[in-house]
Amino acid sequence: MNRGATRAALAVFAIGVLGVWLVKPIGDACPDVGRLPAGSQSSSSPSFTPPLTRTCTYTTADGTEARQRYVPVVDWLIVAVVAGLVGAGIGLAGPGTPRPKRAAKRKREPRATGTAKPARAPKDAPHSAQTGAPPPSEAERARDRERARQERARRREGT
Repeated sequence: MNRGATRAALAVFAIGVLGVWLVKPIGDACPDVGRLPAGSQSSSSPSFTPPLTRTCTYTTADGTEARQRYVPVVDWLIVAVVAGLVGAGIGLAGPGTPRPKRAAKRKREPRATGTAKPARAPKDAPHSAQTGAPPPSEAERARDRERARQERARRREGT
């Protein structure tokens, strides 16, 4: 349950307990009235010593009066169930309901590389890295490209 639902459930429980204590019990206010003689009456009022109890005053037909303290435990259980239902309802349907998180993306494993490749020399100076010679001029490069093109053409004709 989220905090809002818990607070709502606690508020309903507190208001319910105070209502049962100060206003009127949910069930029979004075459960022992059935044991008295016919024509007897009973009344219930909140008792402040001890708190959360009620005092039942029984009056018989001949005018005898008796008092008994009553702890409305069953009423509190009913209030607790109602408060739990309210809290669960708010928790499930309320706006503060946490949504399920999306599954985390799996991290990619690094690609398996075969054998380590040797480092290549820079393109602008392929042979200078090996021999220490100065890079070829543009005319030499053009001649090399033309020879390679002619070699490819000869191979195509021969196959």
